[in-house]
Amino acid sequence: MKNKRRILALLLSAMLLSGCAATPDSSIVRQKGSQSQDNYREADADTETVTSADAENQSGSDDGSSGETQNISGVEVSSEDGSATGSSGQEEIVSGNAENVLATRLGVPDTYTATASTSDGSFTMTSNNAMVEVPDVSQVPVYSVSQMEFTQEFIDLVTEAFFGESPVYDYAYYYQTTKTEALEKLNELKEYQAEGNTDPYGYIEAARESGAFEDGSVTEDDIFNLQEEIDEWEQVYAEAPETVEKTEVTPGFGVTSYEDENGNTVYYEGYFNGFVETEDDLFSYILKSSSSTPMSIRISRYADKEELAENVSWEETCYDSEAYASNAYRPTQEQCEELAGITVEEAIAVTDTYMEQLGLSDEFSVGFTTHAWRSLESDLFTSYTYTASCIDGGWYIVYTRTLDGIPVTYEMKEGGGLESMESTTEPWCYELVTFIVNADGLQEAEIQNLYEVGEKKYENVDLLSFSEIAEIFEQMIVIQNTDSYEDSASLEITEVTLGYMRIYDPGADSRSGTLVPVWDFFGSEEVHSTYDGVEYTNYIDYPGNSFLTINAADGTIIDRSLGY
Repeated sequence: MKNKRRILALLLSAMLLSGCAATPDSSIVRQKGSQSQDNYREADADTETVTSADAENQSGSDDGSSGETQNISGVEVSSEDGSATGSSGQEEIVSGNAENVLATRLGVPDTYTATASTSDGSFTMTSNNAMVEVPDVSQVPVYSVSQMEFTQEFIDLVTEAFFGESPVYDYAYYYQTTKTEALEKLNELKEYQAEGNTDPYGYIEAARESGAFEDGSVTEDDIFNLQEEIDEWEQVYAEAPETVEKTEVTPGFGVTSYEDENGNTVYYEGYFNGFVETEDDLFSYILKSSSSTPMSIRISRYADKEELAENVSWEETCYDSEAYASNAYRPTQEQCEELAGITVEEAIAVTDTYMEQLGLSDEFSVGFTTHAWRSLESDLFTSYTYTASCIDGGWYIVYTRTLDGIPVTYEMKEGGGLESMESTTEPWCYELVTFIVNADGLQEAEIQNLYEVGEKKYENVDLLSFSEIAEIFEQMIVIQNTDSYEDSASLEITEVTLGYMRIYDPGADSRSGTLVPVWDFFGSEEVHSTYDGVEYTNYIDYPGNSFLTINAADGTIIDRSLGY
């Protein structure tokens, strides 16, 4: 009976998967939301374990050749339509996962080895001993979750945790250029003009080096015109106040205001923008509540008002790959670590303190870390060139919720997507807690869409074996990449992870959902293409980018961009 249930589950999931690929707007796809839990079941009290021999016997998939028909889990997939041709094999369960109760139950190996490709060879997937990570637990519950209310009480808690007693000022009355500041900028620009320096910031030279002017469609004035810059600052000077009177406020909604066309003061209901002055630095403090993001808190650090105006920003990923050697503005991981001035452990000690002050330390733990770098963007962005310079480094630290020893898997997509531009459903982005820290302390923090954890819907949900999940992955990764590339693409899987993910049914409720166990397949992809006779190679190796997410309970494919 047990094996029959598993075969039926795999057959159903494969049918759903093929349905997803062919008809993305069908009701079958939408069933992947919260309603699909009707197909879940509690694991038997005497759940049998899958031995290493079982895992090895179940892991193989049929080989195929062009023009032949394969039968995978009861679903026929023609190689003429881009079927998978390849094989997979599991390593024996050895030390790491052998002592893990859940891994033993599901027949999970320490590493995953497999190959698959389209019949025409335009897409290939390889996994050469990819690490497989499984929480060391005996049971996997399923929880309901809902959107935490964005209350004034919580806003006060956040304000206290990050800023203590430091005053908070309204953006509208703080970030203004005074006549003195405008005059200083005017004098600087006019001095350059008197010297005959028409490219004082090097924008034109950078464009010339990049070849922006070669075909004559872009002129130097398109990049930078000193006289136009002077004229703009003349206007700023004429309208600037003599002084700016800072207005201290209590952060919250209905505080930030603007003047409408009739000169009336209008207050934002779902938006707050303020600045906080500490002893040494200036922080931007933004609160938002919107349809897809009912809770959004963002804190950014600046040295002063001048740096705020210079368009500095943090990017959370760095690369060592030779593929990015041509991007001279992008620092290496070693350079970022040196600029950060502290180790990742020291950075986590800082962020742990914030999590404690926010009251989140018991629910969350560090789920992902990588390097970060800060850029000073030049005001140069054309179809030909983009320049930026690295001015600082740090650590990007992500906290994820953990329930019953099972963490929510970090994945870089924020969710909240729509199936089409015509969609009328209300989207819902994922929960997110991130920090950027270096030797100078906190640089950025973001808190988004915290959940309220509700009832436990299943004490111990029945899960598909790893060999069944691997078979689904090898089939669907090929189907999803069929007829997608003019030239070719190759995907290498380096890590496979089992953890929680929040799904929801936007057609029923966009503020409640379910934490379900999912398998994610991480790695890197190399895409080759040709344009106007020139060959290009694009590398996709973002940390935290899952190439496929599979519901561990029913085998359906989940679109992380959508959240179901």
